[in-house]
Amino acid sequence: MANDARRLVQAIAEEHGYLGEEVYAKMDADTRRRVEEAFLKKDEMIGASVITLAKNLYSKDVRFIFELLQNADDNNFLRASRTGALPYVTFNVYKDRIVVDCNEDGFTEANLRAICNVGKSSKTGAQGYIGEKGIGFKSVFKVAWRVHIQSGHYSFTFSHRRRESGMGMISPEWRDVTEKLSGPVTRMTLFLHDSYTVDDSDERQGILHQLSTLQPAMLLFLKNLKQINVHVYDKDGKETSSSLLSKNDTGQVNRPVLESINTNGDKLEHTKQKYHVVETIARHLPRNENREYTVQEESSGAYGNAPVVLAFPLSDADAPLIEPQAVFAFLPVRQVGFNFLIHSDFVTQANREDIVTSSSRNLRLLDAIADAFIVAVREFCLHPKLKYQWMRYLPKLKLSNEDSWDPFWQKLVNKIREKISDEDVLVLRTGTSLRKIQQGKRLGPMQLDQYGDPLFDDLPGKRASYLSTLYSEEHLDLLKDYGLGLLTQNEFLERVKNDLLSSTSRMRSAKTDDNWHTRTARCLNLPFIRGWINTTAYTKALELIPLIDGRWVSQAGNEVYFAELSDDLQIPTDLGLHLVDPAAARLPYRKMLFTSLGVKEASVDKIRDQILTKYKSTGPHDLKASLSHLKFLYLTHNKNHTDSTYRAIKLYNTSGELHSVIDNVFYFVDTAPYGLWELHNKVDADKFSPWPYHIHFMNKEYLEYTPSGLQKHDVPWNKWLKKYLGIRQHPRLFKAEIQLGLFGAEIQSLIFGPLVVSRAASLLSEECRFVAENLPSELLGFLRYSWNSEKFGLTPERIDALKTLEVPCQGEELALLSEAYLPSPQILEKRGEFMRPGEFFPLLDFGDDSGKLSQWDFLHELGVKTSPDLDFYLEILNRIQLRHPEPSYLIDPSRILRLYLRIQMDCSDTNDESVRKERRSKIRTFFEENESILLPSWENIDSLWVLPEDCVLDAPISMRTLYSIVPLYHAAFAKYNLDFPNITTFLRDTLAIPKCSWNHIVDELKSLKTSNCKKSEVQDLYGYLENMKDFKKEVSTIKDIFETKALIFADVGPQKWYKLSQCLWSAPTSIRGKINLSTVYGGELEDFFLNKLGVRKLDVDVVYQELLELDLKEATVDHVKDLLWTMNSQLELDTPKGSAENLLKRPIIPVRDVGGRVSLQPCNTEFAIVDRKTLDEIFGRRVKVLDFTTNEVCQLRPFIKWAGLEDRYLSRLVKETSVLNSGVKVPISDLTQDISKKAYGLLRIASNFNSPRIKGNGQEFYDLLRKSRTWEAEKISTTLVVSIDGQTVTEEVDRGEVHIDDANGLDIYVPHDEGRRDDAYLTNVPNRLAKWIMTDPETRTHRDVDTNAAFLIQGILSAKVSQLDRYLNEHGVIEAAIPEQREQQDNTRAHQSIPTLASTPTAVEPLTPQRGVSPPSEPRTPRTETPLFDGEDAYSEQETPATDLTSFGTPSPSLRVSARNSTRFARESLSPDPYVTRLFEREDATAQEYAALLSQVVSTARRSRLLDGPMNLSGLLDGIIDLTIESKTFNEYDLFGPGVPQMERDKKVGAAGELFVFELLSSMNPAARGFSRENWTSTIRKYATAHPHYADMESWRGIETSDLQYKDDDGTLTEALIAKGHLRSKWRNSRPQYYIEVKSTPGPWDTPFFMSHAQWMKMKRLSTDDSIYVIFRVHNLYSDRIGLNIYVDPVRLADEGRLAFTADRWTVKPLRQ
Repeated sequence: MANDARRLVQAIAEEHGYLGEEVYAKMDADTRRRVEEAFLKKDEMIGASVITLAKNLYSKDVRFIFELLQNADDNNFLRASRTGALPYVTFNVYKDRIVVDCNEDGFTEANLRAICNVGKSSKTGAQGYIGEKGIGFKSVFKVAWRVHIQSGHYSFTFSHRRRESGMGMISPEWRDVTEKLSGPVTRMTLFLHDSYTVDDSDERQGILHQLSTLQPAMLLFLKNLKQINVHVYDKDGKETSSSLLSKNDTGQVNRPVLESINTNGDKLEHTKQKYHVVETIARHLPRNENREYTVQEESSGAYGNAPVVLAFPLSDADAPLIEPQAVFAFLPVRQVGFNFLIHSDFVTQANREDIVTSSSRNLRLLDAIADAFIVAVREFCLHPKLKYQWMRYLPKLKLSNEDSWDPFWQKLVNKIREKISDEDVLVLRTGTSLRKIQQGKRLGPMQLDQYGDPLFDDLPGKRASYLSTLYSEEHLDLLKDYGLGLLTQNEFLERVKNDLLSSTSRMRSAKTDDNWHTRTARCLNLPFIRGWINTTAYTKALELIPLIDGRWVSQAGNEVYFAELSDDLQIPTDLGLHLVDPAAARLPYRKMLFTSLGVKEASVDKIRDQILTKYKSTGPHDLKASLSHLKFLYLTHNKNHTDSTYRAIKLYNTSGELHSVIDNVFYFVDTAPYGLWELHNKVDADKFSPWPYHIHFMNKEYLEYTPSGLQKHDVPWNKWLKKYLGIRQHPRLFKAEIQLGLFGAEIQSLIFGPLVVSRAASLLSEECRFVAENLPSELLGFLRYSWNSEKFGLTPERIDALKTLEVPCQGEELALLSEAYLPSPQILEKRGEFMRPGEFFPLLDFGDDSGKLSQWDFLHELGVKTSPDLDFYLEILNRIQLRHPEPSYLIDPSRILRLYLRIQMDCSDTNDESVRKERRSKIRTFFEENESILLPSWENIDSLWVLPEDCVLDAPISMRTLYSIVPLYHAAFAKYNLDFPNITTFLRDTLAIPKCSWNHIVDELKSLKTSNCKKSEVQDLYGYLENMKDFKKEVSTIKDIFETKALIFADVGPQKWYKLSQCLWSAPTSIRGKINLSTVYGGELEDFFLNKLGVRKLDVDVVYQELLELDLKEATVDHVKDLLWTMNSQLELDTPKGSAENLLKRPIIPVRDVGGRVSLQPCNTEFAIVDRKTLDEIFGRRVKVLDFTTNEVCQLRPFIKWAGLEDRYLSRLVKETSVLNSGVKVPISDLTQDISKKAYGLLRIASNFNSPRIKGNGQEFYDLLRKSRTWEAEKISTTLVVSIDGQTVTEEVDRGEVHIDDANGLDIYVPHDEGRRDDAYLTNVPNRLAKWIMTDPETRTHRDVDTNAAFLIQGILSAKVSQLDRYLNEHGVIEAAIPEQREQQDNTRAHQSIPTLASTPTAVEPLTPQRGVSPPSEPRTPRTETPLFDGEDAYSEQETPATDLTSFGTPSPSLRVSARNSTRFARESLSPDPYVTRLFEREDATAQEYAALLSQVVSTARRSRLLDGPMNLSGLLDGIIDLTIESKTFNEYDLFGPGVPQMERDKKVGAAGELFVFELLSSMNPAARGFSRENWTSTIRKYATAHPHYADMESWRGIETSDLQYKDDDGTLTEALIAKGHLRSKWRNSRPQYYIEVKSTPGPWDTPFFMSHAQWMKMKRLSTDDSIYVIFRVHNLYSDRIGLNIYVDPVRLADEGRLAFTADRWTVKPLRQ
């Protein structure tokens, strides 16, 4: 493709006869001039188009940047759109060039040919808006003399300078690509004329001005481009300013957001603007007078069409932004006064500062712009917000006095006004219809109600004209000049008439408020005020007058009166007059309207005569009419009126019956609380006897409806009723004597209904009996209400009659008057002390009429009680029980106990024993008859009332057969301040409740066997039984019962109750077939079961016997493993009586064969014990092995040792053979690694560990070490061999690190690679030397290798010779039997001299045949076989390239040591050895890192306040404290380095954790008295001396019981642990001894930690009543969040599920914080 592009470019240049710059460059100046002149003449003869173009290029106002933008916008961007990229063009302006990038699809052949012609284009359409005829792209040559275009496979240039013919602008020259463009990018590089490269030149400033005038709005007129970028650089290529113009899609149609980001140095300007854009096409336009068109354009008429774009600025909330906008002809022209942006293909003036107003094309464009504006308004009317605000964009028809429209643009304003008038653009109130501007109507303030709504609904259908309320008045004002008007009075009356005819008339609606009517009346009265005769006539014809009967009339043909007289006296409505609704007439503006409509006022006498006349016939038709009549008569009454005036009056009684006041007796409706009417009215009509027919209660509305108004007399209303109408009022308490004589009981019964009429009752009046029978709750008030008028006639008979009445009591219950209590303050106080709302007690209920108690003194005469005594308190208890037969929901049950105390006090408040005895009897009888012992709710016990015989004083609280009443009271009412001793006295002495005996406990256990029970219940019973005083006396009997009745509870299977003989105490391990009580009950009952009941305890003999008697048919591997773990743990404490030999004859050893099957085998089966992870990986699946992991094997060492299986360790069974492969050996290059230098140190170590190689005083062995040779070898191979059960397995290891050959002296081979060799000296070399030292040279057998031996050897290999004695002495290594023999410096390597020129490397032949090579004939180095015992490192250093040995197959040139090299070697050997230096630097670094860790631990502990008080640590209450402090994070390698023994590492980690706890306890506030270093009793505390503060601390020399010990003499630590929730409150005020064990880990809080069986036993032994065992778990020790968990009483925490003890492996895992 690239070649095709090249050929096309070259072909076009040849077609044009153009010679490129390359050709001209080969000519001399004169030749070039002549050739150019010849070509210029040729071009002039051929045609003038190119020449004309060249001339116009410099004579016209050519804006090349905009031409480039137009060309870029005409491109295709399909490839960019597929990748989601926005079409863009970028201008990068440099000192001498402008680089234009565009991500268009790229040049095609058509594009290339078009750009190489004049007046031709590959684009469609007419000339661009800003271009000049025939120029287009060629405009770039106004500023550039050469243009390079790179697009796709095309890369070519055009060249043109002033005075040239111009052929260079259309003749391309190929240029090879120097930079590959990524993605679809076309790059155009404009190489500027010299004048454009001068910073301050007008030419360059003109370019920068063109770029700076680019506006975001231009993007609105481009169809493709979305971004324009401009970057300006200084002469050094540093960007000085930039701008980004972008058009972003908002997701809304025609709603782009234009964004501009401009930077200039440190200044940043960022703007955004949203637009609503409307695009239309103006058609049939005249030609542009300033342009010349091609024949193609002329024939197609393309100039006749032009786009019209209007852009309306919007806020983010889619509201119009009103500010003047510019007119554009692609470029901004100027602002003319419109609030929207206008763009089209205007004909502009030469300077482009305005458009040509006389242009016929521009005049035609005004119509298109007006049409586009109408399109925009239509779109606005579809928008939920803009349809109410679009008029803000309308141009004002008249500008201010100072401004006026340009005549040209005035034409556009007029066209918009004309066109908008024919559009439905205003939204009606319905929100669904639109109207033209002149059809819409605005409402005046008088035509609106108080809420701004029209007084009347709009006319229906097309006649509607009310505008939506969402228009603002300010915006509607803008439409005034466009024809929007106000609603007229006649139009208003049309809507009034329409409302009156409507079924939902607002005028006639009763719901319409006064404010609306007032506003409407003002509006309707307007024609009368202003004298609009025609309008007033039309108004009078409307039915606008509301009558009192609900009708609406007009004045025409009707005589209408106001319903109220001038003094507001209302005329009765039933007199046959047309009365205006008084409510309507009370409104001043409505009354004014009614007066205007002709309404009149009536006279008083006329109305009185009509009322009295009506009563002489039918009277009023209802009560309301009667009330209105009486009101009018009362208010118009005068001195001339007498009672005879009103003889004809009739009244309604309370039943609504009309009766004459002359023929009947009326009583007032007595409104007093206990008046006769008030009480009578409270009883339903069908529940009492009828009154005599002629006695009535006057309807209460007569009094409620007291007349108000201006009256002509001073007689009150009720007195007027009494005096002129004869109304009466008097209730009685007793019958009159004459009434008793007139009527017998039988007659009274007939008259007053089915009442029980006794002799006493017959004394009471009908009214009193009525109230007592029907309204007992009101009786007390009725008695008091009548007492003063009746008390003077009292007799004993009448008093007895009143005592039989049932009176109301508090609680809405009744009691005989003689049994009730007066609610005095003392009675109320005592009752309130023990009773709660809702609990009834016979206290008189005075209702709301209690007042002063003195007003009820008369009740004393009627037998009411007034004092609190024993009967009073028993009555309280009785009433509480009656109210709460099931006391579960009894409020504040503690008051019952306080009531017991009160009863006990009243029982014993006399010195007379007989009286006390009588009272106790009375109380006991009451409790037995009423079951008055309260059993409170507690856990699963429901609250009950029980008999005293169902209780015992003291017993476990969970007992079921009897209730342990005192403990229950203590538990349930612990938070109440109760006098429990006196309560116990009451229960024991007054109620005779017994104490609990062991028989009760046994009976309870027997009962629990027959039901479901919880362990806690049984455990409580066992604990209680253990502490009983008579337990020791009856222990034999109790044990027999426990055995025979199986009273040991253990919920471990289907059987839950066991005999003593079925149980075992085997904490924490179980034995199958025996119930392990230690796992069921923990340590709290250990003494009870072991020492009291005699349960057997687990020991090693029990496990031994279990294994010995194991049923092999039922035994499983897992079960046997569990037993072996248990056996292993017990072996730490004791050895069994039986022999290992007898036990191991049985198949109890889990052996895994090569197929992975595990079976139980006797000990005579051959198998290995995997004790090394590396060997496990090699042989673990290839030979028979003990089925335990390497970690488990480590923990099983006690059992393995006892069983005599140590010789089966795989490390002892595997034989290791190391050989040197083919290659060379060289003496050790690092003299500090020469092992012979450390011979005496090795001798001392060998002596210390009883090496079999030492014979006599060890001189021979010492000489062997002194004469040893240390070699560097390229490759060491190792072969591992193991033979088990007749099977031999071999594994060859290629990467050996040490080979020891002692066949002829002692030769030690180590890797030549420096990195591998350093690692070997840290691990394998010390290990192999230790094994070699412990190997018998004659038998080749080895003894056990102590891990400390390899550690010590590693130390001396790393140390200087001068440090060896000090190092070994510090580690307690014994002296050798012979003194050290020091040699002269020259003889230190007699057998291993430094290579010289004559020396050559020693060749090493392979010890095993190589594949494809015959075995060598030379003797081989003999094999040395030693048992494999390699340590495994957690870390290894990265290998480094060899420096002296680069090949091992044949001697390398690097091994040929020259004299120069020899000199260098000798010189280097005198300087500090790099390995030793690095080793000591590493030791120093690890020491410093460990010291830093200790410093962080100390700082963290001192800043913490975990055990201070008081402090809110609510999140740390469940046995856990969490502490986080930001600090450094450490790692193992930096702290300890590679090769450190695990034991040494563990000690240092443990010491750091102990230091944290020690500092934490030392920093307590308040301080723990007497706490010092003496309390730190750990042997590893010596490692803390690495911290400067502890440098002088001596090692602990005593016996280590725990890491820290402390006697809390002042209780500070105890109080802190109680406050944090770790200790129970029972330890408060105690002074215990603390044994603190610290477990530290760099891991998280739930990392398991180890605890030996001895520690387990110690933990149990030290957890007593006087001492506390605590585990402080320090975690995340290395991280930046050091944490601490505190476990007090770990056994208890295990029971609560916080710690999980795995006894067989002795690990402890925290389960939750």
